[in-house]
Amino acid sequence: MILYTLPKARTTQSFFQGNKIEKIWESIEYFLSKCTTAEIDTPYEISLTAYSAVKGDKSPELAEKILAETKSLFGKGKTSKMGEGFPTETDWKISNRDLQKVINYLINGQPWPKFTFGPVELVISYDFNFINPKTKKELPNQENSSDTMIWLSKRCCCSSDLWFPFIEADQTFFNYINELQTYLPFQLEHKYLKRGRPNKNGTSYIFQKIIS
Repeated sequence: MILYTLPKARTTQSFFQGNKIEKIWESIEYFLSKCTTAEIDTPYEISLTAYSAVKGDKSPELAEKILAETKSLFGKGKTSKMGEGFPTETDWKISNRDLQKVINYLINGQPWPKFTFGPVELVISYDFNFINPKTKKELPNQENSSDTMIWLSKRCCCSSDLWFPFIEADQTFFNYINELQTYLPFQLEHKYLKRGRPNKNGTSYIFQKIIS
């Protein structure tokens, strides 16, 4: 298998479309529908968080107003203190049936005011296998599912672990990667590709950086 994942020092990537949530979501839908087995309407998980203001934030009453509006739409949620000197956070687990509702809420609230945290953040996760964009057939021998986690807020970004069922990083592999890049909403950086081989016991993978 060949794995694409970001190093710990850099856990997220920005989108090509900047921070316009409607454009970003459109590009995410396009990629998932054309290149993966993911069902857009049934993510693995959807969570929404609203934050209070911290000392030094301008117009802290605006953060409280946003929290009240969010509660009116999605219920009371669960509020907790992040830590000393940090704001409170209120979390909601969003059902799949409310996916479009919560995305519309993020879109319609733009431009979101600038606070140290939030003021709201939507996280959507998908698990999937890859397909051939032309034939729509699932690629064979996908032992590990790929995943992507998407953050939609004032700053939008994503983090992905992409498992490609190729034994070698040969021309066939790079042809697929180059085609995939025409659909991806972010730049796939070749330096983060690693070839994984089972260890002698077959209990885990040994990874080696691919030099393309």
